[in-house]
This record gives sequence, structure tokens and C-alpha cells, in this order.
Amino acid sequence: MSYGVVENAGRPDGYKTREIVHREVDPLAPPEIFEEDMTMYTTQPSVTMDASPVKFPDGWTECLLYPDVKALILATPGFPSALTRPSSCKYRLSPTPGKGHGLFSISPIRANDLIISERPLTLVPAWQGISIRLLREMTMQEKIQIQAYEWEQQLKVLFDRLHPDYQAAFVKLANSHQHDGSGPIAGIMRTNGLGVSCLQTGRYTAEEQQKHRKGYYTAVCKEISRLNHSCCLNTTWFFDLSTFSFQLFATRDIAKDEELTISYINLRAPAKDRQLALEPYGFQCACSACLAPSSSDIQRASCLSMPVANMDDGLIKLALIEEAGLQGANAYSQTLKVVMEFCIGAGDAESASMYAKKLANRRWSAAANEARSYTTPLAIHSHPLWIERTQRG
Repeated sequence: MSYGVVENAGRPDGYKTREIVHREVDPLAPPEIFEEDMTMYTTQPSVTMDASPVKFPDGWTECLLYPDVKALILATPGFPSALTRPSSCKYRLSPTPGKGHGLFSISPIRANDLIISERPLTLVPAWQGISIRLLREMTMQEKIQIQAYEWEQQLKVLFDRLHPDYQAAFVKLANSHQHDGSGPIAGIMRTNGLGVSCLQTGRYTAEEQQKHRKGYYTAVCKEISRLNHSCCLNTTWFFDLSTFSFQLFATRDIAKDEELTISYINLRAPAKDRQLALEPYGFQCACSACLAPSSSDIQRASCLSMPVANMDDGLIKLALIEEAGLQGANAYSQTLKVVMEFCIGAGDAESASMYAKKLANRRWSAAANEARSYTTPLAIHSHPLWIERTQRG
């Protein structure tokens, strides 16, 4: 997709807007009755027509979905569960030099603490699968501009469904795509979107998912979308389907008045590639890792890919990841799990349960669920590896 300043951006002269046909459908109809490429506007969780943020403080999301994805959401056990909220508000919105606004801690935050839990304002496909019969004599840039124009027309319908308070919050967000042909709604989504990858239904092949991001969704949040980027981030988030919400957690201890940050890009990439990936956002990262790329690139690559053959390797890897400020990485969770298993192999149930507890506290990690069953020395005795060790004698 285009970004930056694009010459002749916008709908090409002479192009006639296609007619979009909308029709009401039974919200409980099975997905099999719909056309394969049909999308639907839907509110999730569903609310009454007179809904307001005051009446429904957990909020709701205006979505553009394929019918099978909606069916997946509605079939999720516990959906829609109530939001799990932090004990108190832990942040404030403040201006920050060179970044517009950002979120800052109002008191010390401990590692693994829940900071924000919120349902997104919008949820739409990350891939713009718009079927348009384009003329062969059009240039590639003209085709891209038409796709962007038609996508904006679909998003305008979604935006108009938002509650006025949600509309006001949406338009306050930054837009780094004002000169590339993106409409105002799409521009805000491209700038502030958070990826959702848990809505795969088998519609697309693995190649399509990888190459075109088919099957992936992007969401815009009122609060979490305010977070600025850092390659040395101190928070991470995940999307919980049962509550239909994003949850933001601290990946390390955060000091009072420290800015809360997330990553917009792949942190495994070298600094040069990271800066290139940030170009669509219109800024260059000035974190400590980007200011000293020659040393940080080596440190990051080595600590994240370091093999773990024994307990000492695992402890060293954990320390190196912490030193690099990458505690939110999946490699850190996986290493905690491996160290726990080494402790079991050594017959040290107490240490094994300690690492299981560390892993269980990382609630955003997929590995945390299993670890919750082994957070005491007695519970470790029921771990399959402990049982196997006992049977071997």
C-alpha cells in the first residue's frame, strides 16, 4: 500500500464509483447461506439500539466481518464475558515532544500488571479484498488509488454506525496517511490499527495468510491505540476473544511518569530494517537500541535465537533478553518453560514451581495457561515430566 506523499493521490479522473448493495440479514442466520465473498456490518457484542458508553461501560465494537468469522466469535466459550479491569487507572494522556501525545504512568507499575482492558472501537479485515473490474490501461498506482477510494466508502458506513462518543474518540487519533490516497478513516486505521490473528476460520491457505494478510484483522482502540512505539517497549497486548477486548500488560517494572510504549514492527529485524518498516508512520525511532545499532543488533539477534541445551543456558538467555529489554518477546516465555522443565528433570520441584509461576503471571502469553496448573511444588508432582521421571526411578 502507498504511503508518504503520492502524486495524483485520490480517485482517478473519470472513475465512476461502484454501487455498493446493502441489505439487512438475520443476525442469527448460519454462515453457509451467504455468498462466499460477502462481508457484513455487525456490532459485537450486540447492544440495544439506545446503547451508550454510560449504559454499557464495557463498550462494544463496530465490525466488518465475513459471516464465518462472526460465527466463530459467537461460538467462543463464554462470549461475551465481562471485561477484567485493573484495580485503578494507571496512566494519563499527555503531550510528548515529537510524538504528539502518549500515555504515561501515574504511579509505579509492576511487571505483568494489567494496565488497560478495552473493547476496540472498530474491527475490519487487514486485507482489502475488494473485487473491482479495473481497466487494463490503468497504471498500477491508479489501481491502488481506486482500491483505497472504494475501501474508504465501505469504512464510512462502519464509521457512521459508531456512537457519537466513539466517533469523537476515533477522529482524535493520529493519521500519518493524509497524502497517499488513503481516506481519513482508512488513514487513521492504518496509523493506529492493532493486529488480530485469532479469527482464522480456514477460509485462506497458509500462503494467502502470509503473503496478503488474508484472514487477519485490524482494530482501533480509544486508549491502547494512543501508545507510541519503541523498540525497547515496556508493555505488550493481546486480544482476548471471550471478552472481545484488548488487554495491555507491563512486561517489566515501569517507573512513575515513564511513557508506556508498544512495538509497531518486528523487533527481531536489524535497526536499519526496523526504521524502514516505520516509514509509513512518518517517524524514526530514537530508542536506545536504534541509537546504537551496531551493538544492539548483535545483542538482539543472539539473545533471541540462542539455543538452550541446559539450565545454565536458559538462565543466561533470560538475563540477556532482560538486558535487551525484550521481556515481552515470545522467546522469553518459551525459555521460562524450558528452564522449568530442566528444574523438573533435576528433581527440584520448588524451583520448577517458581518458574511456572513466573510464566503463569505473563497472562498475555499462550504458554501461561498450562503453567497455571503447576505453580506450587505439590502441583509440579502432577506434571507429565515429573511423573515420567518418577516412573524411571
